[in-house]
Amino acid sequence: MDQQGAVEFVLGLAQEHHQSDVDLVLQRGENLTLRVFNGQVEKIDQATALGLGIRVVQEGRTGIAYTERLAPEAIERAFVAARENALLNDPTEVVLPSAPDEVPDPHALGLYNPELEEVTVADLETFGLEIEAAARAADARVTSVPALVVSRSNSEFRVVSTHGVTYYQRQNAIGASCQVLLEDQGARKSGRYGWSQRQWDPARSQDIGTLAVAKGADLLHAAPIPGGQVPVVLDEYCAPQLLSIYFGCFSGDAAQKGQSRLKDKLGEIIADASLNLTDDPHRIGASGSCYVDAEGTLTQPMPLITDGQFSNFLYHIESARRAGRESTGHAGRGYTGGISTTRHNTVMPTGDYTLDELIALPERCLLITQLEGAAGCQPLSGDISIGVQGFWVENGQRRQPVDSVTIAGNFFDVLKSIRARGNFYQPNLTSMYVPPLLIDGLVVSS
Repeated sequence: MDQQGAVEFVLGLAQEHHQSDVDLVLQRGENLTLRVFNGQVEKIDQATALGLGIRVVQEGRTGIAYTERLAPEAIERAFVAARENALLNDPTEVVLPSAPDEVPDPHALGLYNPELEEVTVADLETFGLEIEAAARAADARVTSVPALVVSRSNSEFRVVSTHGVTYYQRQNAIGASCQVLLEDQGARKSGRYGWSQRQWDPARSQDIGTLAVAKGADLLHAAPIPGGQVPVVLDEYCAPQLLSIYFGCFSGDAAQKGQSRLKDKLGEIIADASLNLTDDPHRIGASGSCYVDAEGTLTQPMPLITDGQFSNFLYHIESARRAGRESTGHAGRGYTGGISTTRHNTVMPTGDYTLDELIALPERCLLITQLEGAAGCQPLSGDISIGVQGFWVENGQRRQPVDSVTIAGNFFDVLKSIRARGNFYQPNLTSMYVPPLLIDGLVVSS
């Protein structure tokens, strides 16, 4: 049975069993991955995942079940299981939405490029081998290229309900990741560069290999620096990576469960007055873009911080009803599970400075270009403790590569301590649009 047939079969079961409140999500994903090592393709993985998740709301109770087979008997078993599960659960605040009057064409979001489907395994193999060759040729100190992956992905998402909701969206991407090891006079360092786009550009193989080497070479002979409270600049990769750990605090559901420090702080100043932060589900080409969320609610740009003031929580239907509000269109759901709060594309506006100008603003600062694990970061409390690598900067000049140091602070203090922003974002496909940041108040320790 194809996807449309599966959808119609579920709707038919709902009608047959007099279930007026049923929705489903149907997801399909394909991933083609090549691993290159020592001048040859070491491994090719091709994986396809397909699943149908059914939700039944019955007498105020919600039941969920799923199947990974789109055969009539498998779908019917999942439907019956969802009905039975509903009777076992406590009543909820879920009321399925009516179909929106009008939904824009998801093709307008620019998430799918059909030309990528024409990229063959041979094309990816050549691309990967060229990346490895470029990396080895870039610097005589390269001792190995231990991890080199080239991939192509394609995903489809469909949400349909008995209330007339029907939405289908697909997206694809192509990417590569190259890690190299360098050694010089007993010093060793790794460098990594990742590339992810929606346009096939085989000429980028040279850049990917050489940039991976440059990242490692720049940090050779790195050393710790004296500890203390110093200005820190997070580059275009590290700023979104670090801040994304803590953005769950904007979930209305988390606040209702006592798992967000922003509970009861709507309207309060929580950040520097120059700071604005928005969740934008309609950003063209961004990986989190969509016009309808996983419950069939229309999405909309949602300001989170406006001139430093906390503006909105993000809600799905149940959390919104508990708060006496409307869903903001931030329901997320995989076919195997229930509803959760999800962000779409988090956007912090760019500032006025190039990276070189940003690091020249303070007399001294630590430029961070790599984060090392996040086990010490606590999303609930906002505590930050994470290992970093980068450069010690004096008067705008990179004086010394740095490693074996940790930065510590608190996310909610960081929001109030952002002093300047870079004028660009990192170039890869992403849902986190945060520019480089100059931050006061973080403590550096060796």
